[in-house]
Amino acid sequence: MKTLPVGGLLNKYGVGNAYLIGDAVGSVIPTNGAGINPAMMTAHLLGESLIHGSDYALSMNRLFRPLMDRMVMFRRIGDPLLMSRDAMELALRVSKSYMAGSIYEATLSSMRLGTLIKFLIGNLLIRLISSLA
Repeated sequence: MKTLPVGGLLNKYGVGNAYLIGDAVGSVIPTNGAGINPAMMTAHLLGESLIHGSDYALSMNRLFRPLMDRMVMFRRIGDPLLMSRDAMELALRVSKSYMAGSIYEATLSSMRLGTLIKFLIGNLLIRLISSLA
């Protein structure tokens, strides 16, 4: 069985004149498994770096890593819900619209600060509820 590389970007993007892009560099969106658009983005960043003589790793870390790190965080927060039916049911009972809205926004890879705050609060609530169950 093959799995999607949804753990985020690698720490190195290549060696010498060999570079990694797409799935090979870990650019699959962790919250939904999308890989085509991130692959095109990493290919574009590499192409721009080669054309302009700039640093590919610097471009990746400045422009792409923040998005990927945020999506990895959303995945880590959401996984406990997806792995435990009891935790999901309890969390939805706490605030059905609050949690459902947050999960929906994360699924769409939302970058809004409000979503991040909702998830941080929601994660604490989920842990509290899970510990009571």
